[in-house]
Amino acid sequence: MNLAKNSFAIVLAAGKSKRLGKPKALLDCGNKTLIQFIVDRLESLNLGVVVITNSDLKRSITKSLESNKATIIVPENTSHRTGNLITGLKAIKNPEKILVVPIDRPGWSLDTIKLLLNMDETCCPEFQGKGGHPLLICKEDLEKLSKTPIETPLNTIFVAKKISVMDSFLHLNIDTPQDINLLNKFINKI
Repeated sequence: MNLAKNSFAIVLAAGKSKRLGKPKALLDCGNKTLIQFIVDRLESLNLGVVVITNSDLKRSITKSLESNKATIIVPENTSHRTGNLITGLKAIKNPEKILVVPIDRPGWSLDTIKLLLNMDETCCPEFQGKGGHPLLICKEDLEKLSKTPIETPLNTIFVAKKISVMDSFLHLNIDTPQDINLLNKFINKI
């Protein structure tokens, strides 16, 4: 049973990882890939998960998630984050809430996810005055999103309330090889 009725997570893993030089979704996280690490955590809360990826990564991500229930989708055009999110939204029936989970922003705790899912408005976590991920989008804003052109930046569609949390790794953003060291520290902390 979902924490919040008709709540789902959409994991955005369609980027080309040009700065990092290798696919972020396939980074080694102990005995699993980063995509499996994230999806396992979301599924542990009984969330339905949709993974948005690109055609180059689909096979590897599918193999990595073979023991998970996640739906894997490759949009026709993966160059727009909002378009990728809309594609994921179309794959879900009557969602009340959607967690938007970028693959390169994994530093959230399960307590933060639970807190977000109990909110009734679009919001994101905040640590030390700075917002982070994942983003929770609620029903009214999901309707706005579904009618938006795919190239529109998310922050122009709606305003997310910031919810204070104590996740010291919330701002972890995997873009460079040095960031992988922080990812390993985060995983070892859990």
